Amino acid sequence: MTTIRVENLSKIFKKGKTEVKAVDNVSITIDSGMAFGVLGPSGHGKTTFLRLIAGLEEPTSGYIYFDNEAVSSPRRVMMSPEKRGIAMVFQNWALYPNMTVFDNIAFPLKLAKVPKDKIENKVKEVSEELGLSGVLNRYPKELSGGQMQRTAIARALVKDPKVLLLDEPFSNLDAQIRESARALVRKIQRERKLTTLIVSHDPADIFAIANKAGVIVNGKFAQIGTPTEIYEYPATDLIARLTGEINLIQAKIIENNAIIANLKVPLNNMELKGQSNIVIGLRPDDLTLSDTLLDKYIDMGIVKVKLVSYGAGIFKIVVSPITDENIDIIVDAEEPLETGIETHLLAKPNKVKIFDLNGSNLITSKTQIIK
Repeated sequence: MTTIRVENLSKIFKKGKTEVKAVDNVSITIDSGMAFGVLGPSGHGKTTFLRLIAGLEEPTSGYIYFDNEAVSSPRRVMMSPEKRGIAMVFQNWALYPNMTVFDNIAFPLKLAKVPKDKIENKVKEVSEELGLSGVLNRYPKELSGGQMQRTAIARALVKDPKVLLLDEPFSNLDAQIRESARALVRKIQRERKLTTLIVSHDPADIFAIANKAGVIVNGKFAQIGTPTEIYEYPATDLIARLTGEINLIQAKIIENNAIIANLKVPLNNMELKGQSNIVIGLRPDDLTLSDTLLDKYIDMGIVKVKLVSYGAGIFKIVVSPITDENIDIIVDAEEPLETGIETHLLAKPNKVKIFDLNGSNLITSKTQIIK
């Protein structure tokens, strides 16, 4: 497969007299056979980065290498997309409505003038791999969303690419089939050892497929690590929000405790660089409500239940400290509680995240934080 190496890569778009740095001096290596995920807010450079890798955009500055061969240089695409050994799956799947599933899958091979018998064998092989053998004579309008997406993936794989690029590949799928689609892509990527780049705004896509991930903010990678490292040790409060639901609450440090109204989080002699005011990050699934102290939890204090809602098998319980009902904290629970009751809020101490008022994580992580 292919190692992708990017050196000092920038892409600047001009809007009138304004210059927008979509990608800003990025250097990174994606090892051969790796699945690398790119997460970030909308408009911060995710798709532009992928298009630069594909050869669909010229860099303003910097270089892109496939293995040791330069494929893009400043203001020049040195190797066209079709010669890079890449395949792309787009958000809208881009199937030809007037072609059958067979012809959609076969289209890249026909363009390459592959002999007819080899086309038939290759389409049969990849359609069996993706469970499409029974729908090869259908048209896209006759397919389910999952079948359309698998057809788009089959069309990408039929060329035996060295690099697979995925741009928001699951966003058009219904929630109930999104998980199976992710599992399928992960299986294919691992079995074929395809160097893969997936771009998504949904952290679940990244966590399901990527071995390693980067969070791109304002055109730069703000943090790079395994999905688990980025989730557990987000470099900033923005990255914490991007990677999953989290309560971010301002607190005062008093006698080595973080104080939120009547609630208390022991800081256990953490080195917090002389901070007196911080932001505590608590993910809802790292909290629980109980009048009994549970093993591996700390008791933060008494809270009042304000709201209970249900969705996707989880109760979302909104609570507030009893001395300040303007502070809302969301807790995930398996069982509902009655509104208005008071109970204890418990937290997993090793899951507490601590940020300064500028949003930087004050607890050292194992991930690569790009300054």
